[in-house]
Amino acid sequence: MRRYIVGLLATVGALTLLAVAGIIAFAASKPFAAKPLPQQMVLSLDLRSLPPETTSTDLLSGGLFRSSRDIVETVQLLWQAADDPRVTGLYVEIGDQTAGLARVQELRQAIAHFRGKGKFAIGFAESLGSSSSHFADYYLATSLEQIWLQPSGGFGVAGISVETPFLKTGLDKLGVKVEGGKRYEYKSAPDSFLETGYTRPARDNLQQLLDSLFGQFIADSASDRRLEAPALRRLIDSAPHEPEQARRDGLIDKIGYRTDVLDEVYKRAGNKRDLVTLADYAADEARPKQDGEVIALVRASGAITSGPSGGSPLEEESLANADDVVEALEDASKAKEVRAIVLRIDSPGGTYPAADAIADAVGRVRAAGKPVIVSMSDVAASGGYLAAVRGDVIVAQPTTITASIGVFSIWPMAHELLASLGVNVERVSVGTNAGMYSPFQPPSPAQQRAVNRELDTIYSEFTRVVADARKLNADRLDAAARGRVFSGVDAKKAGLVDELGGLQLALNIARAKAGIDETKRVELRRYPDETERWQRLFGRLFKLASSDAGQTIRLPREAREALARLGITTRPGNVRLPPLPPLWQ
Repeated sequence: MRRYIVGLLATVGALTLLAVAGIIAFAASKPFAAKPLPQQMVLSLDLRSLPPETTSTDLLSGGLFRSSRDIVETVQLLWQAADDPRVTGLYVEIGDQTAGLARVQELRQAIAHFRGKGKFAIGFAESLGSSSSHFADYYLATSLEQIWLQPSGGFGVAGISVETPFLKTGLDKLGVKVEGGKRYEYKSAPDSFLETGYTRPARDNLQQLLDSLFGQFIADSASDRRLEAPALRRLIDSAPHEPEQARRDGLIDKIGYRTDVLDEVYKRAGNKRDLVTLADYAADEARPKQDGEVIALVRASGAITSGPSGGSPLEEESLANADDVVEALEDASKAKEVRAIVLRIDSPGGTYPAADAIADAVGRVRAAGKPVIVSMSDVAASGGYLAAVRGDVIVAQPTTITASIGVFSIWPMAHELLASLGVNVERVSVGTNAGMYSPFQPPSPAQQRAVNRELDTIYSEFTRVVADARKLNADRLDAAARGRVFSGVDAKKAGLVDELGGLQLALNIARAKAGIDETKRVELRRYPDETERWQRLFGRLFKLASSDAGQTIRLPREAREALARLGITTRPGNVRLPPLPPLWQ
């Protein structure tokens, strides 16, 4: 009875919140909030926090707290604004948010297209060096016509570093052993637990990756700033610089405060002071629309897991659930109006069966006659790469972190720690290998051999799928596998991706593969659609009603950010170790 009452109250509360969110969303939509935009305007884009690959599709993020658009929508709006005669320029706020470089390149390409239409783009940063290296921020800023820096800001853009904590010695002291294995020497994800420092292959692979990413940054930024690449490298290596020195060296253009920059923006706009936010522009019915022939957009963002999505209706979605991705691919494949599919991947990996299920669905969609073009974002590694490998064409940004063709398995053993505390764990089981992954008893030699056979089997199947899909011989595949991680540039050299570019290139390829005439407009339609999103939301509401009262509800990112602005901090109920260390320190 208690469980029933709690569930009922949870449902009523969630439905009430849903109703409130719906009312607010309706009040904020046309015809109440929509207002005609001026016939001459400057688009204002706040990139102090870069657009995420996906925004939450939960209740609060979709209504009450939605504060940002994802990278796909942002880029699409910039492309529309480039063709809008009412938009004369772009004002960009540059911040101190670290980010993956592929999203930065997506924005750089959109800004370059915008400027190519004869429109100006001016950026302002309060600082480019006071709290972090601002590496990604400056890379983005160099695509702009002018970079303004606040007098008190400073310029401290440095290189890229990776710092990886190795826990093995500390865990040994605690009496915690980590069992497992990997295939092969470049698969460094489990090394934090299995090694005391970088292995030679892991260090070499990581250095190659960083060299590639940094080299692209230098080449692109030097070209945009009209500097020689060696000169820019020397300036970056000698940072930090005072603002005036940075200006004299050509790293920035002007020094001033936000009001000074806006005066320049208004001057460039013919003294029109109409600054329009991206949100207001997105709501404008008069902007150039993308309608016509339909290309579907299906996304796999986050760690790839088996099964459908679930959890609380208030929970931020951060997983790529295989069932949902497969269903979206199948629905897009069956839709007669859909001419081609773009599969957008931003994933560090996941379980092998889940990634394999997505790869299989891609193959079946292609066999049914619809092209599937893969667009890679910041990361498409391990299972994220496996999900992509059967696409007609794989498009990666030059800085996309990809490949990592390998497999690993680890689990902690705490029997020594428990013994030191006087804790005795006994087991009753049926079956020779029952409990072989238990953290309380070490595996037998036979069980270790069984784990290694499983790793060998998965690795063999993984490489076979890649070799078949990419038409690679054994030698070339071995050079591209063994757990190596590549930048997009190096992945193309290895034969693992086909083209270098972003979403717009993937759309152009999809258009060509589908035989859509260049003169026709194309609509990028998301799968699942909004109706299915709300159906999933209601399903999660009723799931909440039947769950335990003690279930932890995690607020979405947008809600946490809103609370943080009020000085209220929230903590997640659990901590997940990332498959890769953070790259931007």
